[in-house]
Amino acid sequence: MKILGASQLAELDQFSIDRQNISSWDLMERASRLAFMRLKSILPKPPCKVYILAGPGNNGGDGLAIANFLILEGVDVEVILVNFTEKRSEDNQRNLHRLKDAKVKITDFNTASKLSKITSEDVVIDAIFGVGLNRSMPDFVQDLIQYINSVSPLSISIDVPSGMFLDRIPTANEQVFQSDFTYTFQTPKLSLFLPDYGNSVGHLDIIDIGLDKEFLNSLSSNLTYVDSKAAKKLYRLRSRFSHKGTYGHAVLVGGSHLMLGSIILAAKSCMRSGVGKTSVMMPNKAHLTMIQQQPEVMLIENPSSNFISYQSLEFEPDSVGIGVGIGTSTKAFEALKSWLVNSKSPLVIDADALNLIANHKSLLDFIPKKSILTPHPGELKRLIGEWKDDFDKLKKIKSFSKELNVIVVAKEAFSLCVYKDQIHVNSTGNSGMATAGSGDVLTGLITGLLAQKYSSMESAILGMFLHGLAGDLALKLMSEESLIASDLIDQLGHSF
Repeated sequence: MKILGASQLAELDQFSIDRQNISSWDLMERASRLAFMRLKSILPKPPCKVYILAGPGNNGGDGLAIANFLILEGVDVEVILVNFTEKRSEDNQRNLHRLKDAKVKITDFNTASKLSKITSEDVVIDAIFGVGLNRSMPDFVQDLIQYINSVSPLSISIDVPSGMFLDRIPTANEQVFQSDFTYTFQTPKLSLFLPDYGNSVGHLDIIDIGLDKEFLNSLSSNLTYVDSKAAKKLYRLRSRFSHKGTYGHAVLVGGSHLMLGSIILAAKSCMRSGVGKTSVMMPNKAHLTMIQQQPEVMLIENPSSNFISYQSLEFEPDSVGIGVGIGTSTKAFEALKSWLVNSKSPLVIDADALNLIANHKSLLDFIPKKSILTPHPGELKRLIGEWKDDFDKLKKIKSFSKELNVIVVAKEAFSLCVYKDQIHVNSTGNSGMATAGSGDVLTGLITGLLAQKYSSMESAILGMFLHGLAGDLALKLMSEESLIASDLIDQLGHSF
């Protein structure tokens, strides 16, 4: 699913209106009705009071239309007109007249107004500013949003939370409406997935409002939201007439005397990826444990009992994943450098391998092109340096990717797969996956996919989607607090 900018969204709206031979008001009515249908399912049982904060533009028009649908359902509604300008859009005016005819309670709110009647038991629908916000909101609007946030009612934003920009992060003095639910129309917006806006979005629902699909597909965008439809396009069905050699031979290099669990988790995950064979180079002292944990894995002799090393293989692997649990010792550095220098194909690089690269920048020159790096936020910061905000972070990741010709999977609540100017935002996953070993599972999974002749980009995108989906499936059986990395491996089969 494409992620579009504000001007493209406006263009898509207008084209759809012309192609479908409808008015802009008809489209607003359609979108608002669909949002209302979602809203009905989360409203508290009557009696409940719903306040709708409506700006003078088309986002406010959506809010006024939703007010009309709620009134027809018998809900107690009060509309608060947030008048930051005297001008109203034509469709906004039409919906306002309809509400006045229905004798709805309407309160004007401006620079001289104060609002103190909303409580935590109420419902507030935010329709003040939409995707077109391009400058700071007026002070009295910011004060209003600050007040609502402090009261913490059940809060719903229409399209985007008011105060959210599509191209920058707000300053410390700029308020953003904090939503429990956000109903966004037709396509996702990048800001909805960025950590800097994390407290403002709540549960995200992307509502298809029937805009023209053909025109949408024709619009160019370097931003993609990876949902199940996008993932299915990457997935390849297995042939009935195939054998283990068909699906590649993956090699995992990892572990040290104090971090042996990480390589075991990665190996288990790799074996669940569909790969034909998995070989592991790890400290000799854990060989028996690996065989007991995963008897299908093959072991590569390693001269060290406690650390990894480098040695040439008697076969040409289809993929190599390196870094989990290797530590940052001199021996680990020497081994990593040898693997980088002698690798002819892209690698999957994670964990301590990333920390060693960050500490020894000379290693950057040896990373094979199209390798996949999978840093968590701390590892990413060590690689690319500090960033001012999420947009600056994305700029730095793209620059890093271009300079080295590598793919970066930045692990977050919504993980990002970045290759040069392309950004793919993952739709799966949950906070239960913020647990030790989760990244090791991802490394094994991506390495296994890469061995099966998925491209580096395909392996990274499909891997992060399946990994997050496994977490979501595991969550159905337990809580976010109790989820552990092994649970993800148990659900990989169901993910596929």
